Amino acid sequence: MSELTSNDLKIILLFGIHIARIDGNMDPFEREMLSRFADAMKFSAKDKEELLTRKFSLAEGLRSLSSPDARALLLKTLCSIAYCDGDTHETEVDFISKVVEKMGHAAFILPKAEWGSYEEEVFQTIRSAV
Repeated sequence: MSELTSNDLKIILLFGIHIARIDGNMDPFEREMLSRFADAMKFSAKDKEELLTRKFSLAEGLRSLSSPDARALLLKTLCSIAYCDGDTHETEVDFISKVVEKMGHAAFILPKAEWGSYEEEVFQTIRSAV
């Protein structure tokens, strides 16, 4: 995987926060996963708080990702957060579909029932990037 920038990691976490909130309820499983991702990214408590309150343009963030590898990590992160409670909400699946569409190319993601398998891959990728 190519080098991920700290900006890539922030953007990916901001997207993660968005998908966790998209159904109007940030589930405890989603909170825990986001916290673990932020810890793996070595974000401080101040960084985490800033990300939770930051205004963010999803379209601009998507355009700002530095590489195809960063975009792939974004999709895997979104899928793992959407599935972390063992189920996916329709609004989460719709959002992920829109992100894939906005990327402007065919992006491969596993079937929904297998999205939980992305969690460890995402952690390994984050750990190797920081």
